[in-house]
Amino acid sequence: MRSSPASADSSLELPPVTAADLAAGAIVALATAFLAWAIVRSGWSMTASLLLSLAGSAIVAIRVRSWVRSTGQPARRLVACPDGSLWLHTVGQPPCRATLGPGTRLIGPSVFLDLLADSNRAGERLRSWLTPFDVPASAIRRCSVVLRRSGRVTSS
Repeated sequence: MRSSPASADSSLELPPVTAADLAAGAIVALATAFLAWAIVRSGWSMTASLLLSLAGSAIVAIRVRSWVRSTGQPARRLVACPDGSLWLHTVGQPPCRATLGPGTRLIGPSVFLDLLADSNRAGERLRSWLTPFDVPASAIRRCSVVLRRSGRVTSS
């Protein structure tokens, strides 16, 4: 197996909605249903169960709205250049330099990215937990090597 030349850029496609996002929504929905069932079964009032169901449904609705907005966003790609710089490429916009935030972590076979794009004046971070369900495992391994080389990443 040949390794890529040192002058080659390494890139990683960032999916708009990750498996971790979907799993979090499913967990909230299941927890809401279970708690509502447990309240009714324990003999509490139906009003308490209804209020809990409404609160859980509101949280799930907020997550779904976020996912729908995310899927409408242009595709993003993170590129690591041989000089160690990171660039965020967004379709329809010029590439912008990105820096790794303190939350960037390698977690087993996955990576949690905490990125701050220099063009983002509001200071909002792009956070994404990438698992082998989102991108190929080989891309995550390549990304983990690049992130370790940058020196700003810790393993969990």
